[in-house]
Amino acid sequence: MPKRPKPSFQNEWSFYYDAERVENTPVTTKITADKKQREDVAVRASVVSIESLEAEVTLNREQAGRVVHVYGTLKALVTLECSITADEFDFTVDEPIEGWFEDKETTVSFMKALKERDNKGHQSGKGPTEVEMASEEEEPDDMIEGQIDLGELAVQHLILAIPPYPKKEGAAYQYSDEAIKPAEDSPLKKNPFEALKDWKEKR
Repeated sequence: MPKRPKPSFQNEWSFYYDAERVENTPVTTKITADKKQREDVAVRASVVSIESLEAEVTLNREQAGRVVHVYGTLKALVTLECSITADEFDFTVDEPIEGWFEDKETTVSFMKALKERDNKGHQSGKGPTEVEMASEEEEPDDMIEGQIDLGELAVQHLILAIPPYPKKEGAAYQYSDEAIKPAEDSPLKKNPFEALKDWKEKR
């Protein structure tokens, strides 16, 4: 089988895997981002830096071979900035990743398949005709020129694993007693009955 060229389009960390290499048995592979890729991903993820980034995934054909199911584990060491203290700290990611991919050139989407089936049935007068359809349960992502971008899948899961408001362990907002103490002339110094009395006298 001739090796297909890699797609020209590249994300911050693209690792293309030719879907034709996934046949009847699952295939496992490990990918690791280099320094430049980690720097680019850090910018996209809005983090200080990424010290390590790798994923080990298995690719398996499902749904009569039309869809490739990718699943595995993502591991990364990320430097974040605490949203409370602004201190930098290490954040470890060890998360499962998963995705489904199909080649739209060979698989018809579910809704389009229904339409084509009905049209063919009406034209022939023989009723509905079978048309190759994608799974209704999952909406697989598109392959790019018959290839799966495993790096982009890992990056998307990495971004989801990073907390939106990073908090360093032990960090907490500091409030002084003076900051929360009501002023002497504040209504908060009065009990509810005193406030009601003042209101009645002003009427």
